[in-house]
Amino acid sequence: MGLGFLVPAFLAGLAALLVPLLLHLRHRERERPHRFPSLMFLRRIPIRTARRRRITDWRLLLLRAAVVAALVVAFARPFFHQNVPGGTPVPARAVVVALDRSLSMGHREVWSAARDSARAIVAGLRPEDRVAVVLFDEEAEVAMGLTVDHAAALATIAGAAPTARGTRYVAALRAARQVLASARGLSGEVLVVTDLQRSGLAGLAGLELPADVAVRAVPAGPRTRANAALVGADVQRTSDGDRSKLLVSAKLSARELGAPRKTRITLTVNGRAAASRDITLPADGAVSAAFEAVPLPAGRVRAVLSLEPDALAADDTLRFVVPPDQALRILLVVPADVAAEETLFLERALGIGAAPRLAVERRSGASLDARILRGAWLVVLFDAPVPAGPPGAALESWVRAGGGLVVAAGRRLAGRAAAQRLVPGTMRGIVERVEDRGGTFGEVSLDHPVFAPFREGGGAALGAARFFRYPRVEPAPGAEVLARFDDGTPALLSRSAAAGRVMLVTAPLDGIAGDFPLQAAYLPFLRRLALYTAGHQTTPPWRVTGESAALPEGVRQPVISTPTGQLLRPAPDSGRGAVALRDAGFYEVYEGRAAGDPLEVLAVNPPAAESDLTPADPRELLLGVQRSDSLLAAVSGPPTLAEREGRQRVWRLVLAFAAGLLFLEMIVANRGWRGTASPVIPVSSERSAP
Repeated sequence: MGLGFLVPAFLAGLAALLVPLLLHLRHRERERPHRFPSLMFLRRIPIRTARRRRITDWRLLLLRAAVVAALVVAFARPFFHQNVPGGTPVPARAVVVALDRSLSMGHREVWSAARDSARAIVAGLRPEDRVAVVLFDEEAEVAMGLTVDHAAALATIAGAAPTARGTRYVAALRAARQVLASARGLSGEVLVVTDLQRSGLAGLAGLELPADVAVRAVPAGPRTRANAALVGADVQRTSDGDRSKLLVSAKLSARELGAPRKTRITLTVNGRAAASRDITLPADGAVSAAFEAVPLPAGRVRAVLSLEPDALAADDTLRFVVPPDQALRILLVVPADVAAEETLFLERALGIGAAPRLAVERRSGASLDARILRGAWLVVLFDAPVPAGPPGAALESWVRAGGGLVVAAGRRLAGRAAAQRLVPGTMRGIVERVEDRGGTFGEVSLDHPVFAPFREGGGAALGAARFFRYPRVEPAPGAEVLARFDDGTPALLSRSAAAGRVMLVTAPLDGIAGDFPLQAAYLPFLRRLALYTAGHQTTPPWRVTGESAALPEGVRQPVISTPTGQLLRPAPDSGRGAVALRDAGFYEVYEGRAAGDPLEVLAVNPPAAESDLTPADPRELLLGVQRSDSLLAAVSGPPTLAEREGRQRVWRLVLAFAAGLLFLEMIVANRGWRGTASPVIPVSSERSAP
């Protein structure tokens, strides 16, 4: 058991013990003078104070000194502690080294400095300290758990390398919290070695960390944060006669360059340089670089945009894939008495656009069979009923197997009161709106994929259309009403048929019963309606690291070749598989074995936010993080000096003791125990003689 002090600096006040000592030594006896008529007949006798140069009252001096000493000790906040065996007063620690390995750490001046900082942290630990290594980007990996083997920690740090993914500090802190949960009896500390990229702060709000776990950032940023990056591209397929061409416009970002800089950008198609051009980057801002149209090879095309490398070379390349020119086959079924002008706008609207291109074939309902439906994506019944007999059975089987069916109802279907299979509604006559200048769209489900082009501007674009005549429909059981007219009549209904989709459109799609084809909303609405009903998913030209991509339908034994050359074989399951995109480059998907032409190619690029090297204040690393005691039982170490002193409160007892001494000193001082002066009468030799 030993004695400690929370504020040992106050012990310097013990020098005040000299004050009562000096006061006692300087004490003088005061003589009271008496009047006397004459001193001529008196004999001079020298008087010497017997106790003038020494302390006359030791008991009072000791009381006063004890009061001063007690007050000094009370202000120093004493406490008792158990002596540590071996004489080591500092307890062992549990230190988590969280090393940022995101793309921005691959900067020419950063990664080596970051690893050196991590090594220095491990080298500065005592032998009994335990250390863990967490490597993080968008996700965190506990590369090595808590151990006293510091050499293993150094080897783990040496084997780390930057990735092509983004930064998320919350992932690192969560992993560190999990590691420290097993460090019972040790004080916890998390050291985050990072370039403090501001984009990685998202998600920290609401994170809970134990109150006694210290978190500190170890900055490893570059001296200059100038950077130029390829952050996107606009890719279009065009045609020049019978030959397809590729139009590419690259998007570049420049930050903190200091002055405009010239660079060269190159477009590579299927491994061959197709075009290049010089461009001047601004000192700080964005710029676009458009290339001339280049010939596009047949089939799937892999293209790469590249800049002259700078200090952060990982974001100077952008990869994308151009899918093969494959048109979606659409069967337009029309009645025998239909006029050419009735389907004019519909056919032309479906034929406009690319990626994908829609190829429309006119058919009669009686001609439908399994052979014709094979390879088709969508069937549009333009004011025609579902055919009866074998054609109708073939159509129903095709829809239930995954095909798409759009029923565009008009005056012909409005006269049929009987319900039809597959159709998500029953016609109940026709609504005339000529006298009130036509009806408009009322309630529209803008969150549905069909209305995705109108989300930003709301339903204003749809509201401009006027409809003078449309069927009145009663929704079938299980049908979903996606849009209504302003009088509440359903305008668009949807229903699933096993794996397929069926849409019923009562809004006139011709230019006779309304002016919808003359409005700007007609083309995007019709195109989205066709693609959604057909179940076509537009493949983006590239994806971002950290995402997951669904594998092509029908692949039973997928084999995936990653950009690093590794082969992945996802475990087969009943659902559609997915692959995690961890590296930048091209992913190839095969069936059975990695040979021949891949079924699909995915281009993957780093997130554009990683190109912004703007640093954050180290204090922002814990901005919004909540301190909680919920994990203290799991990670709490030995009590601190303040905790030990706060539990004992010895200073209160010392103050009470000082107060008692003051009371005793008052009693002793008032009793008049003083040293006295006694006269000394010298005896002469004459008087001493007999």
